[in-house]
Amino acid sequence: MQLYRAVIAGVLMSSGMVFAQDEMPGMMGRGRAEMMEWRKKMADEMKAQDAELDRLAAEMNAATGEKKVDAVAAVLNKMIEQRKAWHARMEQMHEKMQGMMPKGGGKPGMSPGMNMPKPGTTP
Repeated sequence: MQLYRAVIAGVLMSSGMVFAQDEMPGMMGRGRAEMMEWRKKMADEMKAQDAELDRLAAEMNAATGEKKVDAVAAVLNKMIEQRKAWHARMEQMHEKMQGMMPKGGGKPGMSPGMNMPKPGTTP
């Protein structure tokens, strides 16, 4: 389980989900409270997922014979399900953050609101 938690932490850090509160421009008042609530909800969901994997891992470790194979499959299927759910959530968050970016502006050849080169162009 430690490896699983380390992998999740790495994914969260590399995806930009872990950040200091003051690094989010415009997150003041209600927006900051919503962000804190969202972060708590995500942490609670991670704890629940960890508990579910811990339960399945304990069943797997206690199983023998054909039941062991079924238990291993249950652990793998749950991990795949959780990973797909996290990818969907990360995509939703990305889309929401894109919606927070200013529209238009920027330099020619740059993505609107991002001030980053469009793929295949140079700034």
